[in-house]
Formats: sequence, structure tokens, C-alpha cells
Amino acid sequence: MRPLSFLNVRAEQGLVDVFVKEGLVVDISPAGHVPPIGRLHDAEGGFVSAPFADPHLHLDAALLSLFAPNHSGTLQEGIENWSRCRQNMDEADLIGRATTALKWCVSNGVTRIRTHVDTSSKMAVEAMVAFRDEVSHLAELQVVAFPQEGVFKSSGQSEDLAWAAAAGVDCVGAIPHHEHSMEAGDESIRLAFDLAEQYGLQVDLHCDETDNPLSRHIFTVCKERLRRGFGGHVTAGHCTAMHSYPAEVAQHAIDEIVKSGVQIIANPLDNIVLQGRQDHYPKRRGITQIPELLEAGALVGVGHDSILDPWYPLGMGRILDAASMLIHVSQLTQPDQIERVFRILVDDNHRGFGPVPNLSVGSQADFLIHSVSDVSTLMRTKSAPRWVVHRGLVVAETQPAKVRVLDEAIRPGVLPEGL
Repeated sequence: MRPLSFLNVRAEQGLVDVFVKEGLVVDISPAGHVPPIGRLHDAEGGFVSAPFADPHLHLDAALLSLFAPNHSGTLQEGIENWSRCRQNMDEADLIGRATTALKWCVSNGVTRIRTHVDTSSKMAVEAMVAFRDEVSHLAELQVVAFPQEGVFKSSGQSEDLAWAAAAGVDCVGAIPHHEHSMEAGDESIRLAFDLAEQYGLQVDLHCDETDNPLSRHIFTVCKERLRRGFGGHVTAGHCTAMHSYPAEVAQHAIDEIVKSGVQIIANPLDNIVLQGRQDHYPKRRGITQIPELLEAGALVGVGHDSILDPWYPLGMGRILDAASMLIHVSQLTQPDQIERVFRILVDDNHRGFGPVPNLSVGSQADFLIHSVSDVSTLMRTKSAPRWVVHRGLVVAETQPAKVRVLDEAIRPGVLPEGL
């Protein structure tokens, strides 16, 4: 493994040089004070951060939107279209699409990914568990056993979930709002906890992804976490019904979320598209109450969710797009709020994976060197990292865009020096 030198990197202590050897950070020194080693990378004042994590993605369905367009733009049609695609899916197709989508994510600085895999396909579960190990040199992947069409609506679904939980996945999920009754939805949550306890897994649920203000499965999630004293990480994704809760119900939900420690993952790209489809004006945005959750001290996160799939026809694996959508839709536009959303990507999103990567002497070399000098500029431009370093290797590199306007060289969105 060749040593690496990253020169003129902007860090909290000013401009520094970062040296990597045998996969570890071996020195961090003021810029220019120590002779460089190995391969040289001049950051030119770009800042360093932890890598991004994406806690909610569906790699098994990625890149299928051209074959299964969602004409109504609804969650239900997406599920129906996916069900048809799944019937014709083979392992080569699945892994090919997942590999492309994962590389897009890595090129955009995401080196920890949690992907949900539909338990209706045993082939897909086994393939994604094997895929997790095959791509470890590029990214750390976690696999969620996810019953896309529920566990009690048809025979064999609960057995499929139980089989998947024993098949080497990292997390077990449910989709309670898609069951045939509220009671069945709550029972599916309890089943997910049962299986997680049995096999030592984390719990990761699609929860209340609906405009229905009576969908309140999040209370059951919090109750089960507390009742069981469940020590593993628990995640509830979407929770869009909270956008439609009466104020007192929403506050009660937030209180229970904080007390239980359940992490809430917003997926702004999908949900701004899928929610409110039946509304006349004014239309609901359908994003869960992230500002209120943050204010209360809840653990939150943001996921990309879909990349060109039967639910969402856009996306390129750039988690900054999801963060930007969250900033806009939730009106988190104050400077400290923009900074807080960035910290979700480099801190909160990592919580289900383990310790947050840190840049210190002796630590594993997992970091991003950005092409811009500060968080505000990054969140505006959504620039890909100059270098993505994973386990001591540069796994992705993007040269900053070079643009000329009337023969003047500019960086689009980047303020000139001295302005």
C-alpha cells in the first residue's frame, strides 16, 4: 500500500498536511513543515471532513425507472412496478445495477451505505449479503432484510422475513403502514424486534410513510424499544405521517422518540415526490418534522433512498442532493442550520454503523478532501469530493470543474478570493 500525502488541507487548526501509511493516518502537521511521502495530492485549501454515510438506500431496485416508470408518482404504484420487475430479476442484473449505483455513491463521498433488500427474493438477499463483502474495499455496506409488501398480507411473507434474518443480514425491517390493519402493522414491528433479538441484529423500519394522520406506528416502535430494553440501534425511516399529525400528537411522538433513542431518517428526495399526491392546493410537503426533532434533541438522519428506481426517476447517489432538499423543504436556511444538516451527513448518519470516523494520528484513514474551502460553499455547490479516502486508499477522485466565461476562468458557485 503506497504512502499518501495530502498537502495544504484546511482543517480546524488551519492549513495542514496529512500523511497516510499502511492504511493509517501517521502524521498531521502544519502545511509545509514535514517533507511529503509517497504519492502527493495538493488540496489547495480544500477542507477535510469525515466521509458521508447514507443510512437508507435501495440498491436492489436502483436504475430500474426506465423499465418501470411511475405514472401516478405514488408509493403504491412504485411497489406494484417493483413487484413486476422483481419477477424477471436475475443475479447478474441485480449486481450490475447495484455496483453502478454504489460507485456513483462512492464518487460523491459516501463510504457507508445501508441498503434495504426485498425479502420476497431469496436470491436477492443472498446476493446482497455476498455483495457486501465483495465491495468492502470501496464502501462499508449494511444489508436490511426488508419485506417490501408486508409480512401478513400474503402467506409466506413472515417466513421469508424470518429466513432472511438468519441469512447473514445486518438489520431486520418491516413496513407496518402497508399491512392490512393498524393492528397487523404493530404486530409486524414486534416481529422485527423478535427476529432482531434472536439473531443479534439492528432494527430498521419503514414507518408511517403515508399522508394519513392516523398512521401512528412510530409510537409502537418507541414503546417496543423501551419495553424490551433493546440495546441494538433502532431506525424508523420516512415517518411522513408526522407531517400531518395534530400539533399535540406530533409533540407526543417527538417526546417518545427522544425518550426511546430511536433514530428518525428523513428521505426528502422520494417523499417530496411521493407524498401529497392526492392533495388539492395547498399540497402537503410530506417530510417528517426534522426541525422540531432536532430542537428536541432527537437523533435524526437523511437518506438518498432511491436512485432511478420505480419510486423516484432521478438521482445520482449524491447524498448532498438529499441534504439540500431537506434544507429547502424544512426551511433550514440559517447558517447554523445549514451547518447542522452537513453534520448529519458526517456524524448522525454514521450512528447505525459504529463510531464516526475521525481524522487523528493513528486512526484508520477514512476521510474526504473537498474541492472547496468551507461547508457553506459545499452545500451550495454540492461539489463532489476531490478525493475519497477509504481504509487508506484513494477510491475516488474528481477534478474540479473548469469553466471559462468570455475567456475568464471561473469556478461555478465559488466566490472569487477577496470577495
